Amino acid sequence: MMKNPAQVLQKKPKEGSEKKYDEDYIKYGFSWCGDETAPRPQCIICGDQLSNESMVPSKLKRHLYSSHPSCANKDKQYFKRCLEQNKKQKKFMKSAVTVSEKALASYHVAKLILRQKKPHTVGETLIKPACREIVRLMLGPNEVKE
Repeated sequence: MMKNPAQVLQKKPKEGSEKKYDEDYIKYGFSWCGDETAPRPQCIICGDQLSNESMVPSKLKRHLYSSHPSCANKDKQYFKRCLEQNKKQKKFMKSAVTVSEKALASYHVAKLILRQKKPHTVGETLIKPACREIVRLMLGPNEVKE
C-alpha cells in the first residue's frame, strides 16, 4: 500500500527529546545558555551557541577540535577559569551599560525642559535636587551618590 506523499514528509516532533546539560561538558569547553528545559550549548572560548540537538559529546568535541585546536588539550580547570572570567566580564559590561542609561535619562529630561521653553539651568537648580530627594526617599541615601 502506497502512502500519501504529504504523510511521508510530515515528521512527528519527539516529545521530551531536549537534551540536558551535563556538568562534564565543561571539559569540551562548553557551558549552557537559554531555557533550563531546553538548554543550548555555548562555547566558552568563542561564545558560539549550538542547537540543543548538538548537546552530545561528539559534536562538542568536533567544535573544540575544529574551531579551537590550540585549546583541545586543555583541562577542565582551564575552561572553568575561562567561564568565570566570562561571567566577570558580563557583570562589568552590565555596570558599563547603566552609564549610557543615565545619559539617556539626562537627555530625556533636557528634551522636556526644551519643550517647555525653560532655561536649561532649571535642570540643575530644580530637577536635579528633586531627583536626588526622590531617590533618597525611595531607595535610600547610599543610592543618591550614583
